Amino acid sequence: MDASSAAPPSGPVPSTGDVLQFAESDYCYGIGPLVLRVTGVGADLGRYPQLEWLSLRGVELRRDGSTGPERQVLVRTSALPRTGVLPRTA
Repeated sequence: MDASSAAPPSGPVPSTGDVLQFAESDYCYGIGPLVLRVTGVGADLGRYPQLEWLSLRGVELRRDGSTGPERQVLVRTSALPRTGVLPRTA
């Protein structure tokens, strides 16, 4: 099966600048919920729709709105449809 005949991803594909929120159970490794402004995506879900985990790079956003450390996390692709894309920040 070539990439052109693969099924499309089941949820939204994250892109640079998206702000995503994940429950603790939907990412590795950390404690508590995570809000991440995406700076990089580790794979193309359109090309590899069967992935269970997706590597994301980004900047953690704290509860007060300030930026935290840069993070690289694995997120469950099944969590992407449930996670809201928050408004992009400048």
